[in-house]
Amino acid sequence: MSILIWIVAIVLAIIVLAIVFSSFAIIHTGEVGIVERLGVYVKTLDPGFHMVVPVIYRITQIVNLKQIPMRIDEQEVITKDNVVVRVSETLKYHITDTNAFVYKNKDSVMSMVQDTRAQLRGIIGNMDLNEVLNGTEQVNHSLFDQLSEVTAGYGLNVDRVNIDSVEVDQDIQESMNKLLRASREKEANIMQADGLKQAAIAKAEGQKQADILEAEANKQTQILQAQGRAESQRLIAQASRDQINYLNEALKDNAPTFLQYKNIEAMEKLAESKANTVIMPNSAIDSLGSMPTIGKLFNQTNQDTTESEK
Repeated sequence: MSILIWIVAIVLAIIVLAIVFSSFAIIHTGEVGIVERLGVYVKTLDPGFHMVVPVIYRITQIVNLKQIPMRIDEQEVITKDNVVVRVSETLKYHITDTNAFVYKNKDSVMSMVQDTRAQLRGIIGNMDLNEVLNGTEQVNHSLFDQLSEVTAGYGLNVDRVNIDSVEVDQDIQESMNKLLRASREKEANIMQADGLKQAAIAKAEGQKQADILEAEANKQTQILQAQGRAESQRLIAQASRDQINYLNEALKDNAPTFLQYKNIEAMEKLAESKANTVIMPNSAIDSLGSMPTIGKLFNQTNQDTTESEK
């Protein structure tokens, strides 16, 4: 009998200790505790050490208020041009209202995921394949704006949405690669043609400038040559004028003598040929005698002739 009493006492002590220890709770930083009294929400416990009355009060749930990353399962979405794409995405969220998160929705996280998938189908369904492939950032912004409005009633907030990958079937991928290669070849041909065009324009412009410079140089050369000829002719004319003026000045008092001298030069040229016979009038011969040198020459000639006759 005593043994049975001891056993019962030990069991009761264990139960009491279990109840006492269960009344103590430690809430960590970044978390809060939900306290209920007989199934009714009473309060929210902040981080720290807490004690609640056992049996009547109970901490039903520890809610994590930290930012939580989540990967959403890959889903197939049909684009506006009826192409099936496989999209994988991730998001980050945190709980803003513990009461709404715990009591206003059975599973707020699942509701958020479902809304995310539905909103993504709606966004991509209004876009062509090229827009989806080249506009993932736009999809992210649109999805983020729509989720922020929807998930506010779940007691949580979506901080960031990111499209990780967008994949298409192999056949469509090959077709896209061919189209991309054709587009690149087209752009390369256009760039090459534009380069040749620019080169031809530059060459023509260079030739034009060269022709202009050459014509300008020829023009300047001709101008300089004409100016040189004009200056040369001016100098020649000036020299001739000076010579004429000099002769005129010299002949002003010696014109008869100069004419006689020129007559003598003409007679010498005529007399150089033995076949020529020069006939001169007496007046011309008399005029020659008036020149001192010619006079001496005639006197010497007459003297020689007289001596020979003797």
